[in-house]
Amino acid sequence: MEKSELSKAWSIDPRERIKALSELASGSVSISHGIPIKRYYRSGVELERMAKVYEDENNLEKAFFLYMKYTTLFVECLPKHPDYKSPQTSNERKVVRSKLKTIFDRAEFIKNNLTITYAGQHKKWIMEEQIRKAEAEQKRLEEEARIEAEAVAAKRAEMERRETELALELEQIEKQLEETRTIAVKASEKPVVVPPPMHRQATYPSLPVETPAKQSNTSSFNEAFNMRSPATPLAAPSLSLPSAPSAPSAHIQIISDTGPFPTVDRSTKPAAPQIDRSTKPATLAASDMFAEMMTQDSQRAVIIPSSLPDKFLSVCLDNTQKNVETCGILAAKLTANNFTITHVILPKQRGTPDSCQTLAEEELFEYQDKLDLITVGWIHTHPTQSAFLSSVDLHTHCSYQLMLREAIAIVCAPKHNRLFTVILKELLEDSRSFNGDPPHLTLNHGFPVIRLSRPKKIA
Repeated sequence: MEKSELSKAWSIDPRERIKALSELASGSVSISHGIPIKRYYRSGVELERMAKVYEDENNLEKAFFLYMKYTTLFVECLPKHPDYKSPQTSNERKVVRSKLKTIFDRAEFIKNNLTITYAGQHKKWIMEEQIRKAEAEQKRLEEEARIEAEAVAAKRAEMERRETELALELEQIEKQLEETRTIAVKASEKPVVVPPPMHRQATYPSLPVETPAKQSNTSSFNEAFNMRSPATPLAAPSLSLPSAPSAPSAHIQIISDTGPFPTVDRSTKPAAPQIDRSTKPATLAASDMFAEMMTQDSQRAVIIPSSLPDKFLSVCLDNTQKNVETCGILAAKLTANNFTITHVILPKQRGTPDSCQTLAEEELFEYQDKLDLITVGWIHTHPTQSAFLSSVDLHTHCSYQLMLREAIAIVCAPKHNRLFTVILKELLEDSRSFNGDPPHLTLNHGFPVIRLSRPKKIA
């Protein structure tokens, strides 16, 4: 899993994770009445085998998943098969009953270990989440401090700009005043033209002599009309200077560099939206997670050796020359979540030009059990036809792929020098309840997890 997926898994309560994994395993099992019951017993053997491989590799989730599938298959599903109580399968029923106790014990043991592992992961997630929240809060505070510092700096820059503009205005006013003073001084230094003195003797009519008091008034009257002496200069015309224009009355607030600085009010800042995740049950989240995990597991690689078709055709050469079909079982080892085909087993069989039927399957199973091999599909020849899956072949392959989703079918047509490898898409959804004729299925050529999956000429 990626880091984000791990974080999502670890955030779920350990008990919910166990419950979701158990429910997913149980829900992935179903049976078809059209499939022989012996195939299900055989599938149980291989389920147990794969579970042990995963357990040995310490892949406890997949081991627990397969053990739960085993118990669900034989405790809940298979008893509903119409041939379950058939005397022909009495031995298989006894074997399964004897194994169920062991399987239950193994599943319970793994469940306890998984619970401990999940609890540790959940605790680690809680600690990491606390650290993450603390770091997020610290980052938020730092961001707020940065925004506030930027606001103060912007305000200070605005004040400095206004001070600069005011200084320029004052400088302009001083310049205008200086020009006005210069004009005034030049005007005061301009010479004044004085008219020449008048020497003509003025004659006045005689007046009667007045009493002393009247003489005093006459004297005052004469003084009032007495002309200025020529020696008295005229006063220079007065020049009123225009008053200096008053400075703008703008109110300026000077902010000290040492503080206190204005505070930024963010009381109206909208709070971060709160997301309520309580409406989604933890079990649902865990189920989604495990469903995705098992979907990825359903695409486990099936690795086919490049020499397999040629070797198989060389063994089948006699039958091919007689126009008789030959079939073999593709058996593999499960390692690191991949299937590698190591054996092609040719059981006892009876063939015709267009069909092939295996016999004595017990001997085949015994050989596979001896080597711990897992059936991953089948291979057969078309000695007289091209490479394709007939309706009978589709019906046969359904039983293989119902047991193992990755099961493949290989068809070799030596007459046409063609090789055909196929896996069926959406098989489990389309063929769980078919009886008689096979359902309409889609063939997926070039399935991405299968090697040699495209039609290829045989050298």
